[in-house]
Amino acid sequence: MKIHTQKTIDGIRLSSVARALEELSFVSVKRGYDEPYVAFRDAYPIPCIITQKVDARKMIVPWVQEISDFKSPERIYQALRSGSWN
Repeated sequence: MKIHTQKTIDGIRLSSVARALEELSFVSVKRGYDEPYVAFRDAYPIPCIITQKVDARKMIVPWVQEISDFKSPERIYQALRSGSWN
């Protein structure tokens, strides 16, 4: 039996995205009721939905740029793909 891995539209595992975002001290990631994961930043009103329906480059990378000092889209994207900022 093949287990289906949940991935974004552009092929990144949702668990890798969540793991990378959880490494940021100012971000909390929770399992969503209707969505697999939801990321939050204190004092920032817009959460980041992490689901199979999002393109990480178009939705998650800009959110990280907005809530952090990380401005390089490629660095953010690579961290999301690998699940780590190292």
